[in-house]
Amino acid sequence: MTNFIRDSMTSCKHLFLFTSTLSVLFLFSTHGFGQDALECFRKAQELQKVGNYAQAIQLYSQGLALEPLHPLADKIYNNRGLIYYSQGTYEKALEDFTRAIEINPKDGELYYNRGNLYRSLKMVDRAVSDYTKCIELDERNGAAYNNRGSLYFELGELDRAEGDYTKAIFLSPGNPEYHCNRGNAYRIMGRLDKSIPDLTKAIDLNPHSALPYYYRAMVHYENGNYKKAKTDMDSAIRIEHADPELLCFRADVFKAQGYFDWAEADYTKAITVSPRYAAAFQQRGMLYVEKGNTAEAIIDFNKAIAINPRFALAYYNRGDAYLAQKRYDAALKDFTQVVSLNPSYCQAYQKRAEIYFIKGDYDRVIDDCTRSLDLNENYRDAYSLRAKAYRAKGDPDKAESDLKIMK
Repeated sequence: MTNFIRDSMTSCKHLFLFTSTLSVLFLFSTHGFGQDALECFRKAQELQKVGNYAQAIQLYSQGLALEPLHPLADKIYNNRGLIYYSQGTYEKALEDFTRAIEINPKDGELYYNRGNLYRSLKMVDRAVSDYTKCIELDERNGAAYNNRGSLYFELGELDRAEGDYTKAIFLSPGNPEYHCNRGNAYRIMGRLDKSIPDLTKAIDLNPHSALPYYYRAMVHYENGNYKKAKTDMDSAIRIEHADPELLCFRADVFKAQGYFDWAEADYTKAITVSPRYAAAFQQRGMLYVEKGNTAEAIIDFNKAIAINPRFALAYYNRGDAYLAQKRYDAALKDFTQVVSLNPSYCQAYQKRAEIYFIKGDYDRVIDDCTRSLDLNENYRDAYSLRAKAYRAKGDPDKAESDLKIMK
């Protein structure tokens, strides 16, 4: 899926749409300034319209040199900034947007454009601030509400995201992106009854976008309605047939129904269209585990890790596969890598404790079980294993204490 911001998860990626429509072009009056500068600006504007950006920048710059106090200098800086932005020359774009705002701090569109730039630079707080300023100056700017909502979504502030998406929809009820984003926010919030209508509305407004089908499929999946999930994924893949995320999620749907061969085919196709997509190897590896093919699973986990050496879940699952093969040292190394990458991964501490128990290192068993319980005090397996370690060390009172907690 092109032009979407992606928030990577393991199998279900949470995507959202930013509105990127910008205030690009304008007409110049002939009153009150030099004809040479006016001619530069007019030509620059025409060149920008047809995508001749290098000459447009040159003429904007030439015109500003001739008329640095031009009455429309803020818009000229804005236009030149937009060219720099489109070319990925963010430092120069930021200078131009900021200069435009200094000249005219009452134009909300200027803050909106700079907010988009800050978003691209992952300067989230500054982007939120600029979108907020844009809204203060132009409370009917639905795109600013939508984009700020998507930043709140990124930050996990889902109530604020929902509020902004709702405002954007109120201002532009026919915009499918806004319905899609709010529908996904409702899904993440667990409000599935509200998610489906928004996503269906987004599809009705634009049946040629894969994203709302994908989100709605995830809602159906979470509801256990795999048939509807598969139907929506078929629609999404017809639109974006070479997207590895979509193929992997449809494979997840097949796997949930026990259709392992179809799931494997989709995971394999995802790898074929995107050989550097680590999640596809990870997910196909898990499918091989379920099919009892541990050796093939480890090969896929190896590939996922080679592509992304910081892929904690792939290390965890490979460690589990090694543990099933009784390759304890290899498993121990993987689980240690998991907690190094993600110290809050309580299951990895528990798995490592199991290996230490096999090796008879009861102090380390107790230490890892305790770490796991610090992260999840309701983790029954950790209490059980720690009780066994206490008993093995000759401390029945502590063992009994853990067993009582389990009851």
